[in-house]
Amino acid sequence: MFTRADFKVFADPTLKGRLHKIYTELDPKFETLGEQLQTMLAQETDREWSLHIAKHLRRSKNPPMNTWLALSESSRGYKMLPHFEIGFWDDRIFVWFALMAEMPNKLDYVPVLAAQSEKMLKKFADYDLSYDHMTKQKFPLSAENLQLVQTKFAKTKKGEWLLGKVYYQNNRLFDTPNALMADIQTTLLQMVPLYTIIQAK
Repeated sequence: MFTRADFKVFADPTLKGRLHKIYTELDPKFETLGEQLQTMLAQETDREWSLHIAKHLRRSKNPPMNTWLALSESSRGYKMLPHFEIGFWDDRIFVWFALMAEMPNKLDYVPVLAAQSEKMLKKFADYDLSYDHMTKQKFPLSAENLQLVQTKFAKTKKGEWLLGKVYYQNNRLFDTPNALMADIQTTLLQMVPLYTIIQAK
């Protein structure tokens, strides 16, 4: 499904041109993948999932630096809830389990995250962390970095909590798109038990 050619979308420097390429080249793939993941997540959680695809409707000048799909348990949105995101920057694909700054009760999640820290360090040793989904900055999962991200999430207004993986376009998995998609799905599904615990806080 996803290939290195998909990154060419971001080579278009114009707002109109890049949006057109996102809508016609990436979004159909997001639709297909999103529907597959909706089914998989429903089977794993026995819950209904809604697919949300970034539309960049507020863009009036600068072309989007990234684009994504999100999966949440609400048809009305995803930023206010724990959710999953899969998307593109110009040099990578990201897969995140995300708790974002827009969550109205995000402090309620802080003790739950803290209680799961030891398990996360064991289960997600090769995963990454971030506290801002709108930058490329990420940190390898470690006790120190987990504390950093959790502190940012708890004590700063814009702080977020993201766990997942990044696939750079030079990753060998892009040579076999089916293997890449399988790995992306596995990455997401491995985070479902953690999602279930956190969502039930």
